[in-house]
Amino acid sequence: MTKARRTRPTIRDVAAEAGVSVSSVSRTLNGGIYTSAELHARIMRAVKRLGFEPDQAAQALRSRASNTIGCMVADFSNPHYTGMVSAAEEEFQRAGFLLMLAATKHEEAREAAFLSAVRRRQMDGLLLFAGDNSHKDFMKGLATLDLPCVTVDREVPGSVPVRVDHRGGALEATRYLIGLGHRRIALLTGSAAVLPSTERLAGYRQAHQEVKIEVDPTLIRPHMQGANTAFSSVCQLLQSAKPPTAIISLGTSMLAEVLEAITSNGLHYPQDVSLVCSGDTDLARHATPAISALSWDMNEVGRTAARLLLERIRDDDKPAGSSEPVFLPTRLILRHSCAAPATPARGRK
Repeated sequence: MTKARRTRPTIRDVAAEAGVSVSSVSRTLNGGIYTSAELHARIMRAVKRLGFEPDQAAQALRSRASNTIGCMVADFSNPHYTGMVSAAEEEFQRAGFLLMLAATKHEEAREAAFLSAVRRRQMDGLLLFAGDNSHKDFMKGLATLDLPCVTVDREVPGSVPVRVDHRGGALEATRYLIGLGHRRIALLTGSAAVLPSTERLAGYRQAHQEVKIEVDPTLIRPHMQGANTAFSSVCQLLQSAKPPTAIISLGTSMLAEVLEAITSNGLHYPQDVSLVCSGDTDLARHATPAISALSWDMNEVGRTAARLLLERIRDDDKPAGSSEPVFLPTRLILRHSCAAPATPARGRK
């Protein structure tokens, strides 16, 4: 009787024995500079205990370090991304990594192409900005990548999450408008499948609940970024029997449509309708009058995300899902776009 052939230990066995990811083992065996001394020692002990011998051909292939980071945004024309991505790119460049940027426009085919490029180029890590979590195929494909991942305003299992406090910002803005006397406040935000939108809605609802004001669901208008539907939506609201006296809008292209709708209906802000935007863009600062805005440090968001990803690449030994979100604050910048609701005597112009 022949003896059963002994199964040769694999790199996955070493990773399980050491309690780290496969990518950490691969970097250690290939002399990666982003491996700490403690992690290196732990992996090498696992290698010795298992008697692991790397496949030389496969190891030679893996040793061609790409030194690249995959970065996915929904739409790079959105000014919210510009500062964040630029700040992240500077951090990666200083660490010797090249940032490979993909703009998916919320299209599943583009997301699939991004994942394919990540695999082909053997990237070292992923930085994902807010996107549509309803795209199940993308989420499944992402789960098959054994790579360190940091997400900004997005929920991905096993990632290191960085979040702007959109809920707290919307809460503060809505409280402010309620304090001015507004009771019909419209909320124009992004798709309900995108995390910042759900967070803003939660803050908006909380502010109403605190003072026992019932929310009119017709005042909540989610829009897909780039869909150019905010103009018609605001026109419908302003022409309704019970129009809003205040509007909270995204500060991107949506804000331009909101301003156009207000003007097209012969109205003015803040005399007829108060206006607050989420995201302090050039349009918000330079409009006449300037628009009150929720602001956050976009450069700090990018730097924080990049540094966390570099740390994870260097010491990728934490169990998936172990990281708590890193929250960055918002602040409400008050300008000249808000006032108490117009009285019946003033009317609509």
